[in-house]
Amino acid sequence: MYSILVLGFLTLLSTVLADVTYTVVGFPDVATNSFAVEINKKRYPLQTSEAMLPLWSAQIANVSASSGYRYVQLDRLNRVIAREKFLRHFADKDATATVNEFFNRPTTITTLPPIKQVYEDIRPEPSKAFDISQIATIHLTADPAAFANMMSHPMDRKLNVKAGFKFINANTVYSADNVEVKISGQASRKYKKVSMRLEFEDKKGGAFFNRPIIKLRSEYVEPSLIREKLYLDILNSVGVASYQGSYVRVFVNGKPHGFYLMVEDIEEPFLMNTIHKGAVKSKKELGELYQMGSGFEAPMVYNGSHTADYGKVYLQKTRGQNPKDEPMKNFITFMKELQEWDPEQKGGIEYWSKRLDLEGYLRSMAVEYLAGAWDAAWWRAHNYFMYLNPQSKLWQLIPTDFDHTFSTGNRPGVDTTYREYNQGLVKGKLTDHPLVTKLIYKNKDINKRFENILLTITQGVFNSEVLDARIDAYAAQIEQDVAWEFSIDRSDVPGRKHAWTMADFHNSLTLPVKNVKNGLKPWIAMRAESVPKQVGK
Repeated sequence: MYSILVLGFLTLLSTVLADVTYTVVGFPDVATNSFAVEINKKRYPLQTSEAMLPLWSAQIANVSASSGYRYVQLDRLNRVIAREKFLRHFADKDATATVNEFFNRPTTITTLPPIKQVYEDIRPEPSKAFDISQIATIHLTADPAAFANMMSHPMDRKLNVKAGFKFINANTVYSADNVEVKISGQASRKYKKVSMRLEFEDKKGGAFFNRPIIKLRSEYVEPSLIREKLYLDILNSVGVASYQGSYVRVFVNGKPHGFYLMVEDIEEPFLMNTIHKGAVKSKKELGELYQMGSGFEAPMVYNGSHTADYGKVYLQKTRGQNPKDEPMKNFITFMKELQEWDPEQKGGIEYWSKRLDLEGYLRSMAVEYLAGAWDAAWWRAHNYFMYLNPQSKLWQLIPTDFDHTFSTGNRPGVDTTYREYNQGLVKGKLTDHPLVTKLIYKNKDINKRFENILLTITQGVFNSEVLDARIDAYAAQIEQDVAWEFSIDRSDVPGRKHAWTMADFHNSLTLPVKNVKNGLKPWIAMRAESVPKQVGK
């Protein structure tokens, strides 16, 4: 009798009624449509406003958080035209509000398998902007004609539009006006889906969680949309400083625009937040920063003692302590020292550790080789930055742009050893790449250290045991949004179309697909098997 009474009391507690708030992110098919929530087969309308849109919300009286619920879309006569096929449930039965959920997506928060920290984690404090456990929504509102004109002329680098910006994830809503939107990238402009650069009015660093410039990377060159994100995870694991990134759905004027990887841009705020972790407060205190290979190969070959000797190969982003009449003075000194240094002499590690963040450089190069990052610093002298850190007095290599990785494109295959990896470049337009050839290949001490790092990264993170679970989790997290991305009609804009399918999305994880010679998982497995043989372990 006692046990029956207790059970009845617990049942009564679980059905206590309360006022519960339900909130969903929804973009109606037409402006006159709306959203509602269904609880125990009863429908309750959700409200929005011009300021709230695309959030729809209402506090429903006398309901229980233990009850299942689903969202529906209604036409102007309140008839259901779309109903979620799944039933939602509160994880916390005592909750009085949902998080910001997204219509027709059953999962808001994904618990991703952890990745081992191989070397010290040097990332800054986590940002609300880059929560990889969820897919955020970005809604841009811009003049439709101006935005369409920009999309129709992707090669015109002068075009930009001003837009309203709203960022929504499970627990965060951020809004801004007059955000400058422009198309970004180099070769990626030739595709129908282009990347975009967003710059907020507050350029001092306060905007968008201290990220006044972000990029929306299209991830259009491979069908999984996972390769670049996985590369970032590996860089974080091995303590290499680069941008952070998370997935976002992007809508423009209420219409689907695409599924993107949102990342930081490597500009002055990035240096202050990530490289200096807030210790540098003023842009005047920053060192000099170069974007390497902005349309050109940038192998750091000494070509003379004056800035004018280098043309447009090295795009200077910040001048640092260089004189105005010779803005590349310090970098030229670095390249001259590189040219004059004899790699056959002893003490290579000691010599370069006084000039270069050697550990960070070697780790970054190891990851480039492991992931087959052919459009990057080692193989092509492209897609990286060099920064003279005024605190450490050392040059730092900062890698960027990781979409062409893990076997994308007609480039070096998985069976290429690290000693052969440079040959494609030096047999091409470039005759030398001294930071690679002299340090990694020709100096015995640095080569030994590089091989040790290569093996450590392979055993610690770059292997199937660690990365396959993360890949599977990403695939499950983004699958519905990738299908949504593949369904978007871009017939009204110029450019090449890959026409990826969901079969390509799934197959590319384990099999070759068009333009991608190896599946993602097999590439990792084969590299992990190869490295110990290469270094004699």
